[in-house]
Amino acid sequence: MAGNEDVLLNIDERLFYISNDIDNETMGKVCFNLLFLLQNDDANEEKEKNFERKPVKIYINSYGGSVYDMWSLIDIMLNAKSPVHTYCTGYAMSAAFQIFLAGSKRFATEHSVFMYHQMSWWRSGKYQDIVEDREQMDYMQKAIEEYVTGRTKLTKEDITDIREKKKDFFINPQDALKWGIIDEIL
Repeated sequence: MAGNEDVLLNIDERLFYISNDIDNETMGKVCFNLLFLLQNDDANEEKEKNFERKPVKIYINSYGGSVYDMWSLIDIMLNAKSPVHTYCTGYAMSAAFQIFLAGSKRFATEHSVFMYHQMSWWRSGKYQDIVEDREQMDYMQKAIEEYVTGRTKLTKEDITDIREKKKDFFINPQDALKWGIIDEIL
């Protein structure tokens, strides 16, 4: 077993536990080790006729963090040939919520909580810098909204309402089941 305060993992058991912030260091460690597992699966599939891809289990207990760093893990998960299951064991909020949604199967414990909200961005600078940042913000917010509506039963209207009211949208496991955020309450 290896890890730091942000990522605990057991490659042999195909088990990851993400806590703390979603940032470059944390996502770098998770992505590197996940890619290692997936590449081993690809190689084993080429060698073994009846190779069975076992699920990778990613447990999440995080308040979220960087949108850019979040996408690095999401894209790997969505393109994996091996199943990647996600588990919420306390809270999956903001960027951690989006990562959770990338699971091919998604589970939550009885007392877990999810939270979705519009992205935040802080910037200062010259006028043109802010104009260009605004264009990037609009692009990223649209990408997040399309991703969330594509992976859940939340509608574009639901997501627009959350954004326009500037609210943090907290979701309990029973509602998460109803809105297609999770497949099962553990």
